[in-house]
Amino acid sequence: MSIIEETTLSSLVDIDQANSTWCKAVISMSANDSSIHVAFVSDSDDSLSRLAPASPTLPASPSKFHQVPDDVVNQSKRFVRVHKTDTSGLGISIKGGRENKMPILISKIFSGMAADNTGQLFVGDAILSVNGVDLTDVSHDEAVQLLKKAGKTVDLEVKYLKEVMPYFSHKQRLNENKQSRLCIPLKLAYVNDIKEARTVEIHIHSDDQQNQSLYSIRFSDGLQHQNWLNRIRCVTYRLNAQVVQETNQLLLMMASKTSVNFKHVGWLNECYQNSSVTGILKPHVHSKVLLMALTHDSILLYERAPVCVDEWLQPSISYSLICTRVILCANASSPTTHSTNNFVSQTCSNRDNSNCFFMTRHGTSRGVQTHYFKCMSNDELKNWTYLIEKQANTAVCLLKQVEFGCSWHGRDCKLFIHFEDGLKLYENKQNNLLWQHCFDKLKRSADNNHSLLWLAFENDEGEIELEMGSSLKPFVFTLHSFLASKLNRISLNSILTNSTLNNTSL
Repeated sequence: MSIIEETTLSSLVDIDQANSTWCKAVISMSANDSSIHVAFVSDSDDSLSRLAPASPTLPASPSKFHQVPDDVVNQSKRFVRVHKTDTSGLGISIKGGRENKMPILISKIFSGMAADNTGQLFVGDAILSVNGVDLTDVSHDEAVQLLKKAGKTVDLEVKYLKEVMPYFSHKQRLNENKQSRLCIPLKLAYVNDIKEARTVEIHIHSDDQQNQSLYSIRFSDGLQHQNWLNRIRCVTYRLNAQVVQETNQLLLMMASKTSVNFKHVGWLNECYQNSSVTGILKPHVHSKVLLMALTHDSILLYERAPVCVDEWLQPSISYSLICTRVILCANASSPTTHSTNNFVSQTCSNRDNSNCFFMTRHGTSRGVQTHYFKCMSNDELKNWTYLIEKQANTAVCLLKQVEFGCSWHGRDCKLFIHFEDGLKLYENKQNNLLWQHCFDKLKRSADNNHSLLWLAFENDEGEIELEMGSSLKPFVFTLHSFLASKLNRISLNSILTNSTLNNTSL
């Protein structure tokens, strides 16, 4: 994951809870926070502009109406220059206008934004002109448009009106009393990005698992949306790592009960087709959110976030890592995994143009089980595929050897896959070694997709036929994992050897 600045993001956004009503709110979060802090803005506030995250700033003083210096109160007028970033607004709200028989007055200054950063503007300031354009006889809407179109450098002529302060102070207190605040926790939260709508959805599971809270945050522009999405992803990644550490610590206290060691957790969209649709209609692609956990030897899938150790030990589905293959579906038109192309194309067309898919195939006693997963970004895609492959290699190195029951020439046997010795067949009754072959002697393998396995080795007459029963697919996938792990070790040793040879002191 990318390293982000240790600053606080603060933005004015539209927020919706559980598909109710969109409300304006100021959200803020630092890189070390575990929640998004939300402060709802009163509907009576006429916000001039959205806050933009192009240049995240440290939080400033939230209230200005009682911090006006004497020299400001006594001045007839002041000139203040405000510098905006490429996409940020002034960060103020205004009231008044010709139709209200009032001057254009600053009614609110948003913390940490351009106007607040000057330290020279205050609630109760009347804006007399903007970039030399007189505002003393304009309507409210005209003032809003002039201020919005003022450019990146805005020269304001202002005058503090002490006589309006009792009104603003009273309104400020009323608004603060009415203003509600909340925190959106990101620990084990599922984050969904709707890029075309500049919206981030955050799904929170309650502790009792009966209800799920949904928060939708809509941003004013693409840059603001992307900056917040990056921050949220980094924070959730950090919090998920904390969950792994905390869960493992609890499991250590239950050493007599389990030896599970969690490595990584995260949410994914599993995509699947509705097989009930028949006829000329194309199958409809559905998706559901699953929590995937990688342990030292397994892939675990959960339909909801576990809230206790017992629930972590009871996944909805589990697969052995050494019986797992991960396939990158990087492009809908890629020749790789051709059978999935139509599926991926349909899924992409439903939401956006991203092709962040990978597929997992698992060899089980019930045959091959397949899952299609969609990630939210290419970085997430690369991270998941890398972690699964890495942990599968580690699982092979830890196991060293796996045993499968089989039948050869009518005799009950045990077929071993050994990391160093290759394939070995023993007779069950006498425990006699019947044959042994190194991995590099294996020319080909085949199966009938049911129970029969054929192996052909160099310098061996004909093919060896084995009756594997329900162990066929687990054996085939395990053999692939052992071969991949061996190749990975050979490549790593080659890199280390070359590095040693090239490390010459002069």
